[in-house]
Amino acid sequence: MFKKKKTAQFQPVNGRNHKKAHLIWASIALVIAVLAALTMVFWPNVHKTVVQTTAKTEEPVKLSVDAKSALVVDLTTGQVLGEKNADKQVAIASQSKMLVAYGILKAIDEKKMNWSDKVTIPSSADLSSQNNSLYSHLSIKAGDKVSVRDLYWAMFTNSANDAAFALVTYLSGDQSKDQATLQSLAKELKLTGSEWYNGAGQKNGDAFDNEISSASSSAYNHASARQVAQIAMKIVQMDPSLLTLTNSANLTYTKNKAKVSQASDFGASFASMQAGLDNPNNLQLLGLKTGSTPESGASYTGIVKDKDGHLFLTVINGAADYTDKVERFQKTIDMVGDVLDGMNAHDYKAGSTLSGVSTLAIKNEKVRAKVQVAQTTTFWTRSKKGLKLMEAPTLSKKPNGSETSTLAHIAVNFKAKYLPGTSEEQKEIPLELAGQPTDNE
Repeated sequence: MFKKKKTAQFQPVNGRNHKKAHLIWASIALVIAVLAALTMVFWPNVHKTVVQTTAKTEEPVKLSVDAKSALVVDLTTGQVLGEKNADKQVAIASQSKMLVAYGILKAIDEKKMNWSDKVTIPSSADLSSQNNSLYSHLSIKAGDKVSVRDLYWAMFTNSANDAAFALVTYLSGDQSKDQATLQSLAKELKLTGSEWYNGAGQKNGDAFDNEISSASSSAYNHASARQVAQIAMKIVQMDPSLLTLTNSANLTYTKNKAKVSQASDFGASFASMQAGLDNPNNLQLLGLKTGSTPESGASYTGIVKDKDGHLFLTVINGAADYTDKVERFQKTIDMVGDVLDGMNAHDYKAGSTLSGVSTLAIKNEKVRAKVQVAQTTTFWTRSKKGLKLMEAPTLSKKPNGSETSTLAHIAVNFKAKYLPGTSEEQKEIPLELAGQPTDNE
């Protein structure tokens, strides 16, 4: 026979235990109240239940280009589309100027300087006596005054080394702190393993008064193709005007109130060179930054546009001898061609309505918000099979009829490799108001 189990008897708590239990429950109630209050204060404009994607990861194309390293990225989403030795540390020469640009854009965003500020050219940035074909520079000398905007633009259009030296010192406030300023910017962007000696990208021994005495004369700035792409992605997001570098044949800047004009490296000669490339996909090069030293070879960070309007961020290092004027650009065209041959674009066009997501629910409201795609967003896969949308978000409040900013983002059942620092929202489709809220789906 089974023995009958004794049931536990309820034991009344004594006064001390009762008080302790009361304090515990009071503490729990307080925590819940605080969390509830924080939720009310920090509840975002949109609430979305995270749904785990079931898709397999889309691997980038393995680029066969003859170069030290290379990378192709979708400029809008940050999806890595093609790569070769993308994490290998290599000399990057004048591509370094993009880190200086990031520092300037950050300082302007933080209102620590203005585009119109006049920079007094320090003696350490005076390259007027140097051969311009070896050390690219402007027609400026120590003591001249040039605006932040003009120096910034000259770093890109003409790879002006004196402009880079002057801007780094303007950022740091003291030329002796220039290297620390660059290293701090690199650390902020989490460019682990990279090294920075000067803002122009010159070998340390070729940096003139900007040489770091504690370092070897043969030391040089180095970073990986992925890290260079991270910098480029960041500055283009902060300053979309960089997409217009090839629009003008000349660089014009003001020195001591007098205008100076010279041919732009991305001007007529660049257009002529591009017209002669083997370019079956009719790709367009929109700039961005070249790099040329014996250590780096012919390098180039570019923005490439295809005939369908897709924008690609490309990086190639060591594509040819540093004196090369064509091969780095031809290989950039070839790299993007490899991606277009190996992957299919799934476009979500700006202004279009997503099937099944023409409206979004609004928290505590009976009406729904009409929405459309805010910015053309593309996902790249090996397969032509269409992608599926994930769960639609819910808006936390009813938008007003004049709302023009992005209301929400919707994820796609899709996995891929992205540039470090890419936000989750950047990997999703942005949605904006398309009309007055309605009861209809």
